[in-house]
Amino acid sequence: MPNPPLPGRAGADGVRAEALAWATSAPLRRLAAAFGGMVPRGPVTEVLAWLDGFSAAHWDFRGGGERSHAVRRSFDPATSALITSSADALGLVRPAPPRLDSYTHVLVLGGLFAACLDRTAHAAALLASGTSSPSVTAVGGFRPLMPAELAEASSVDAGDCVFEVEAMTVGARRAFGAGEPSTVDAGGDPSADPHRAWRVETHHLPDTTVLRVVAAPSSAPAKRRANTPDTCRFWADQVAKLGAGDRVLVVTSAIYVPFQHCDAVAAFTLPYGAVVDTVGSAPRTPPDADRLLQEIRSAIRSMRRLVAAL
Repeated sequence: MPNPPLPGRAGADGVRAEALAWATSAPLRRLAAAFGGMVPRGPVTEVLAWLDGFSAAHWDFRGGGERSHAVRRSFDPATSALITSSADALGLVRPAPPRLDSYTHVLVLGGLFAACLDRTAHAAALLASGTSSPSVTAVGGFRPLMPAELAEASSVDAGDCVFEVEAMTVGARRAFGAGEPSTVDAGGDPSADPHRAWRVETHHLPDTTVLRVVAAPSSAPAKRRANTPDTCRFWADQVAKLGAGDRVLVVTSAIYVPFQHCDAVAAFTLPYGAVVDTVGSAPRTPPDADRLLQEIRSAIRSMRRLVAAL
């Protein structure tokens, strides 16, 4: 049986059909059975609701906290192998190539320091190997780097990085061979009030590609820093001027492809009519089984939000 596709077809019915196919696919049913569950038949909203509850009971090791604070869980070899093979079939393990030859925009999502370097390098490699786009944007935020990230930055001669967006700047400039930016537009003070600060750095590369590094302000600055939806809306409205028919290639890490693809469809396909494709960079080390289960749960929850947004 071919791997189940992630939802992304134009139209609500297409998204619902693909979400149901993914949620009731053989890999996910096998995985649920290994933990004592049986994926029900029924409308996609009911199936995803059941999977959300089941995964909360069996595959959630974060308890609502950050990924870095998740409780680690080990499994016997047979169960670990089943988890890995299921996650692979669901699109969380091996990088897949882009579906299209050309895109209007390539959007590289931020993350921890190493991910900023890996994802920008993966985007550059895709463009060097035949995928084309006139616009590449790396997005991050004014999230302070954690001590381990700061140490890693220093180890690769990037010790000046303080925020995630600065790590994206280092990754983008190194991956695409860019020097100083052509223009920098910015507002706010990221040191004193990072939730309201924003920045758009633009490079015009010799091959005519426009490379940008973007940090967005928070939509709720009194409560929190900018999250991924804030960044996506800011990029779509203020930078890309996204419109119907635009084709967006989202670049993340392989383990996050399903959940971030669903979030991207909700952010770009539903409101703007853009076509979304999502690919991931290869992991530096194979992900552990508990991390794979956690991100399958993330995919279930994002897919449920996407279907509800229809």
